[in-house]
Amino acid sequence: MADRRLASAQLTAAIIALAAGPAAAQQAPTTGAAVTPLDAITTTATRTRAVSGDVAAPVTVVGREEIERRDARSVIDLIQDIPGVESSGAPRTTALQPTIRGLGDARIVLRTDGARNNFNAGHRGRTFVDPDLLRQVEVLRGPASTLYGSGALGGAISLRTIEVEDILQPGASFGGTLGAGWQSQGNGPRGSLALGARAGDFSVLGAIAGFTNNNFRDGADNTIPFTGDEAVSLLGKLGWNPGNHRFQLSALRFRDDHEIPISANTATTTGITDRDTVSENLSFRWSYEDPANPLFNPQVVLYRTHVDLTEQRLTGTRVRDRTELTTIGVDAQNTSRFALGPTRHVLTFGTEIYRDEQEGRANGVARAQFPSAEQSITAFFIQDEIGLGNFTLTPGVRLDRFEQESPDGRNDRSSERASPRVSLAWQVTPWLQPYVSYAEGFRAPSLTELYVGGQHFPGNNFIPNPNLRPEVSRNKEVGANLRFSDVFQGGDRLRIRVAAFRNDVDDFIEQTVLRTSTVSANVASARIEGVEAEAQYDAGFWYAGIGAAALKGDNRVTDQPLASIPAHRVTLSGGYRFLDHGVVVGGRITATAEQDRAPNVPGVAQRTSGYGLLDLHASWTPNAAPNVRLSVAIDNVFDEAYRRANWNSDPSPPFYDLGRNIRGAVRVSF
Repeated sequence: MADRRLASAQLTAAIIALAAGPAAAQQAPTTGAAVTPLDAITTTATRTRAVSGDVAAPVTVVGREEIERRDARSVIDLIQDIPGVESSGAPRTTALQPTIRGLGDARIVLRTDGARNNFNAGHRGRTFVDPDLLRQVEVLRGPASTLYGSGALGGAISLRTIEVEDILQPGASFGGTLGAGWQSQGNGPRGSLALGARAGDFSVLGAIAGFTNNNFRDGADNTIPFTGDEAVSLLGKLGWNPGNHRFQLSALRFRDDHEIPISANTATTTGITDRDTVSENLSFRWSYEDPANPLFNPQVVLYRTHVDLTEQRLTGTRVRDRTELTTIGVDAQNTSRFALGPTRHVLTFGTEIYRDEQEGRANGVARAQFPSAEQSITAFFIQDEIGLGNFTLTPGVRLDRFEQESPDGRNDRSSERASPRVSLAWQVTPWLQPYVSYAEGFRAPSLTELYVGGQHFPGNNFIPNPNLRPEVSRNKEVGANLRFSDVFQGGDRLRIRVAAFRNDVDDFIEQTVLRTSTVSANVASARIEGVEAEAQYDAGFWYAGIGAAALKGDNRVTDQPLASIPAHRVTLSGGYRFLDHGVVVGGRITATAEQDRAPNVPGVAQRTSGYGLLDLHASWTPNAAPNVRLSVAIDNVFDEAYRRANWNSDPSPPFYDLGRNIRGAVRVSF
């Protein structure tokens, strides 16, 4: 019992250290086994720092070590093993989109360093950043509108880019990292360089990362057409930390130049375009934290996010399309920690204000398929984590007001929505914490859904619907967090999380393609329910993990299964650390069941077979050169031909998901 309390105290010390800054967090005291992913610090689940395995919400954190090990080329590669998370669409890097518990597209809030990325255009992607520039990815599953507003029906994904502390050696004032890699899929090289410096209270960071590849091949040795990429990401940061203040200016730019179908997230090979994707994020962050003043812990983020897609049609009529969205916003909050009698409080309140401006043009003329329109959102939120003995009650609510402006000004509209959430956690023993929660989420209709027009395809036109109502979800959840130490040997750690949920979605916005028209309408009431489980064990020399999810979704109006629900899946991972030699070897087995619950759509095969995948990896950090790391990996070792359930189009000739991929990388710190 004492050891368990010691482990809990050490985790608490890590949180306190993080409050003093990233460098202090890295030096937080630990003993025995390495910290598991369920011990990682999260700010996404409650907007306050907490150990991810302790909060009454299903949040998973992918840290820097795992990001480097994966050598991934997209954010999707980093998160699709998380229970309840899947990717939709054909394996074209910038077109893949995440789904959380069967909900995707604009039903997931995506934030990078606190800045919203609201871009969502038909068949285009959203995650525009090289993973090599990320220090952490946090995925919150389930409705999160109480904290993040419109779009968080499925959940929220928070991306955090690298800091100076991630690349400088301890005590160094200047340093950097240099990385290079190659993969057999697409014969694709990649590289990265990050430089950082620190002088007194000032710091500066600059980084570049990118990759290029030819077309991929699937497990049946078919070429997957139009999957080539040439992507580059740039990151720059300036920091100033006088006293208890922290100021940071950050700029992130992503560009990908490739030939890709207009409907890039489907299996189509027609409608080819030369697409230039540019995403730019500019943000300014200020925070203040003084341990002697627990009532005043503010954080303010000012940001501008701009996405610009330019597409030159290579087949048919030579049309040059341009699709742009600019979001300007501010997110401000304060957290106060205090006690009232026997109760402990962590009170967080704040406001978020942002404005979206979108514009679509074809050959310089307004494009009705992506209408020029604007919306302004003003929100206020409050949440109180109330501790009483071994219980923690967390009520919260957010009020959002929307002002949406149509291209001609005749269909302007405004609406309001309150999103409540409440959870109750009970620390029954030092190792067991069950919880229950209720949360509502909503998604306001997008500007395109409200005001779209023009031709969808020859003989079929879009019909705008300015009377669409917001989608609303109501999620009931019960779960438990378990934490053990010294299970099989001294110093080992076992962390477990299980959850069961039911999410009812009303006024679901569905796009229907009729004989001569395409229209969006509130026609469906849906229910998604399921169970999720994840566990991590670490004994220092060896480690293991398991993640599993089983989901079911139904359209309650038509009594048909929902098409977006992923198949049941179990992922097993593990490895061994030869600590005396700096060698780590490991692997992962993914077992996915067949998906035979799919809507009956004539001419479209949506049912998929079950499949199993084996991935292996190894790394070596030489004792004589601890600043060098070599790694190799083989994905899909047996070259399995498979197709994910969310990819439901059959092209001619057919192709599957990625086949065997051999990867190698080297990283040098200096």
